[in-house]
Amino acid sequence: MSEPAAECANPLFLEWVTEWYEEARKRNAKTQYTLKKACTSLERYPLRIEHAQDAVQLQGIGQGIAERLGKKLASWRKAQGIAEPVRAASAEPRATSSGEPAAGGRARAPRAYVPRYRSGAFALLLGLFKTYCLYGADYFVPKSELVPLCEPYTDTPFHVSSGAAQQSAWLGMKTLETKALAERQGGVKFSLTDEGVEIAQKVVEVLRARNELSDEDGRMFAAFAERTAASEDARSPSSDYDGFADGAGPAASARPRTARPVAASRSSSAVSFSRQSSAAGQVELADLTRYPAGSYDVILAVDSREVHNTGDRALIEQELEKQGVRLEIRPLVVGDYLWIARPRAAAEHRRLPDVVLDVVVERKRMDDLCASIRDGRYREQHARIHAAGFATVFYVVEGSDPDAVARLGEAAVSSALSRVQITNGFHLKQPPTFEATLRLLRQTTELLQSTLGDLYAIPDRHVGHHGLGGLKRSVRARHPQAHLAISVDAYDVVCGKSTTLSVGEVYLRMLMAVRGVSADKALAVGSRFPTPLALVRAFEADGGVGRIGDIAVDGTSRKIGPALARRLEQFWTADSF
Repeated sequence: MSEPAAECANPLFLEWVTEWYEEARKRNAKTQYTLKKACTSLERYPLRIEHAQDAVQLQGIGQGIAERLGKKLASWRKAQGIAEPVRAASAEPRATSSGEPAAGGRARAPRAYVPRYRSGAFALLLGLFKTYCLYGADYFVPKSELVPLCEPYTDTPFHVSSGAAQQSAWLGMKTLETKALAERQGGVKFSLTDEGVEIAQKVVEVLRARNELSDEDGRMFAAFAERTAASEDARSPSSDYDGFADGAGPAASARPRTARPVAASRSSSAVSFSRQSSAAGQVELADLTRYPAGSYDVILAVDSREVHNTGDRALIEQELEKQGVRLEIRPLVVGDYLWIARPRAAAEHRRLPDVVLDVVVERKRMDDLCASIRDGRYREQHARIHAAGFATVFYVVEGSDPDAVARLGEAAVSSALSRVQITNGFHLKQPPTFEATLRLLRQTTELLQSTLGDLYAIPDRHVGHHGLGGLKRSVRARHPQAHLAISVDAYDVVCGKSTTLSVGEVYLRMLMAVRGVSADKALAVGSRFPTPLALVRAFEADGGVGRIGDIAVDGTSRKIGPALARRLEQFWTADSF
């Protein structure tokens, strides 16, 4: 970490907030944006701050960050043997109505900002909290989706004429951002900060007590509260599992965090995973963490992108929740549906973390399948599912779309569906409607609940960004009766698209950006010309296109071919492509 600027009046505060910012940035947590504002404010503030609570006057520092700073400062003073200074009374005591100073002359502690009842900011706070409960902490909602969720909670219209723009309820969004209760992404999407979630929870409690919530919103907020309580019970600072606690070190534990359900959390681990998973022969069944049968509940996790509107949510509730299926909506990095095992609160293994089971569902409508074949997402998604090493993959192609099939070609679609089953080993399902897909999910959940026995979770120390699929397949080959799982942290970090890539992997992805270059062809070119410079020099030499066109694809008699070689030459050597 870089040293604080010499002219900073509060170098300790800046150092600690910078550490928290770096931790949040590495985890890609949304708090990084608020912490970044706090760093900038501390760098520019010219006066010395003796008490952490005084820092709330700076932009980006709310009550939560001030509390963390206060605890950190108290620990530092204790370690240095410095006595805690007595906070002086306000220099200008507050006057009473008679003009006399108030008794004691004490300055009031800063109060948390709560939007005025039924104002635009009030409605926007509740609307953002709805999306937080439905889609998770990392979902940023666009204005077009947010406004309908907010309208029942304000008397001020969101849509007004241009001449009355100053009366729009949307102006409350600026207030929420100024008070650090909301943040935006890309200028057009919005989400709550940690402080915003805390305030929204308190507002919802008041509205529930006053019976001012609609039935649908009341059920949603109640379900969120239950998930929060369940995940809080399952979370513990110490565990015999070789996983990760919620944060690391004194900086992370200094402040009571907002309770979040597992369904709404991204990986909270500050510990990084290694690049390579453990070698297959190094992991035995005794090295895995055992979850005994009956000590956990099976929960269906639904990708938040699968729930597009309240109609989808109602359909999911009708077909799943009302049939006794426990489900959570959260962003999924691989697959559209999967199952999580959560230790029961009453079991002796309740301190173990949630784990992802070895079953996943990838769902596509027929028109989406045709589009993914055309733009290459089809192969990339299959490769990521294969790399994650799931034992059972259901590939659901929903409905029919003759027009989309005709545009792509019936032979191409049939070939793709055949590869799904023969090459990839997926189980192809073709339900006619979304309702039929939900029934399939309910039946699979019931089957898992009735047939799963002991689970064996691969500890995070054995999981790396590469080789997870090979590791799981090797363990299954030696122990075919074992039901394997990985922690939710490992799934989020290792299986995501944003894992760190080596230079060679970036080079191969650049090759695959050219239409017609598959993974095996990119590997063939990359093994002959290991760097972009070597490839460019080969093209610049006489006969370069012919030599590259003659490269054989490993394990086959196929070659790159002259047409694809010329396309590669244009991509790497032309001024524009």
